Amino acid sequence: MHISLDSALGRQRRLNSVGESVLQIAPNAAAAYSLRSLTGGDPKVVRVRRASDNGERDFTSSEITSGEMVSWVNQQVIKPLDIQALEADGRTGDFLIAKAAYALRSLGTRQATLAATGDTVARANGKFVVQVRRSSDDALKSFTADEITDGTLLAFVGTGGSDNGFVKTWYDQSVTNEAGDTATGNHAVQATAASQPKIVNAGSLLNELDFDGTDDTLAIDFGADLSQANSLFMVHQSDTTTGSANEFFDSSSSDSPRTLLDKSGSDYRMLAESSVGTGVAVTTDKSLIFALYNGASSLFAKNGTATSALNAGTADINQNSTLGSSDTRFYDGTMQEFIVYNSDQTDNRTAIEANIGEAYSITGIPAYDDEVDGFVETWYDQSGNSNDVTQATAGSQPKIVNAGSLVTVGSRASFKFDGSSDFLERETYTQGSLSQPNTFFSVAELDAYADENRKVYDSHVSTARNMLQLNTAGNGQFAHFAGTVAATGEDADADRHLFTSLMNGASSDLRIDGTSKTTANTASQAMTGIVIGANHNTAENFWDGDIQEIIIYNSNQSSTTTAVETNINSHYSIF
Repeated sequence: MHISLDSALGRQRRLNSVGESVLQIAPNAAAAYSLRSLTGGDPKVVRVRRASDNGERDFTSSEITSGEMVSWVNQQVIKPLDIQALEADGRTGDFLIAKAAYALRSLGTRQATLAATGDTVARANGKFVVQVRRSSDDALKSFTADEITDGTLLAFVGTGGSDNGFVKTWYDQSVTNEAGDTATGNHAVQATAASQPKIVNAGSLLNELDFDGTDDTLAIDFGADLSQANSLFMVHQSDTTTGSANEFFDSSSSDSPRTLLDKSGSDYRMLAESSVGTGVAVTTDKSLIFALYNGASSLFAKNGTATSALNAGTADINQNSTLGSSDTRFYDGTMQEFIVYNSDQTDNRTAIEANIGEAYSITGIPAYDDEVDGFVETWYDQSGNSNDVTQATAGSQPKIVNAGSLVTVGSRASFKFDGSSDFLERETYTQGSLSQPNTFFSVAELDAYADENRKVYDSHVSTARNMLQLNTAGNGQFAHFAGTVAATGEDADADRHLFTSLMNGASSDLRIDGTSKTTANTASQAMTGIVIGANHNTAENFWDGDIQEIIIYNSNQSSTTTAVETNINSHYSIF
């Protein structure tokens, strides 16, 4: 075993050489938490949950500094048909199976392969999204999403001032099973030419279906009534907010059962045998609508903002339904996407909305503005002891990305604890209880401070505690504790500090920014597990501010203290 001369002589370790990491300077840590590398390599440091779809992913220290983590948080590439159910380890469950899915874009890799039935020119099976009739000769042709964007559809219809294109079939892209090998086939169809919504107007591609408010409608045959719960997602833009010409979805007649989504007065209305106003106004802006039909627990959301529970009744969706009409009333506006789930998609709503919002540039949906929040599910232990700290409850996870930007203090990545519910925890260490002496190095900053207790860290049980806190004394003083409070006499402030806490009974020492503030008897309790950002009971004394690093040694590190503090300060520029 190599032993340095300093160690052999019992001297303070010399300052670290260039390139040395903390765990090279002072090896054998019991636990080591940071967003930078403490090992000299590129370790996995954090598992992040993005708020838009609750997806989770692990990141290394270099992926944080490079911006890859933030890009992932803001990225919404998972299309509706490819979204999986949320499990404890992220979106790894079954695929969400839609009952029907209509759009002019592809809704995912699981888009159904379809036959171009009725086309004037026979085509091989393909991933078609729409069948178009051109006005010049009533010829019919089916198109993929790529053939819409690359100009193939427009070339078919024509670019002259009298060239119009109309939708005979809006193809259902959904599949019936997890394997994704069977098309559902619930296409929206209009055989009558005069009642077909427009997709090309006077030689210009609309990139949407335009319903004229007079007689345009598409019929859907689901094959059977759809019992509640049912979830609808719609992207539309109304041409008018007056009159009754806003009938988005309905049974084909007044037949029972009947489910309706339309406008009543100036607001959206839901009906499943019981009519209920949403209190949300119909506007002429492009809007993303979510409607959950689930009896007294029905919900409505516009552009990501949901109502409280509504009672829309308990009726099924009728087997025979329509897009764009209700009896003799018709929708006046455009529609770009319509998805039906024969299930409650409340838990997956934000995931579906995130991708749709980004696809159509709908303001108010977080992903569109790249203003998504990211939260910490796991802070990985770099010591090699697997003492990771976790938080499974979304509402108690500290923030690492705020509105699309990395949380930083002094230009370095950080965790933001909200002061009311955020914490990370580990009930027991792999090594068991850590008996004194123990040494802790912590980098933390308060946003708010007063005469109150707030914990940087604490043990997980009340009878075996090593903790660092803002203590109730005067204006609040920094202190550490192992059975007895030892305050520094230093009033708390809103500056970032490096705290070095040596727990060694009567010889315990608390240093702030490289200077010893108190040597006192903290008593001799051990440390059992850890709670970062809250009291041992995880119910109070929440840290209000940032925490960037915590390194724990089950040993007296007096001989390496200066070298470790120098390394930490060199990285964070604290003092």
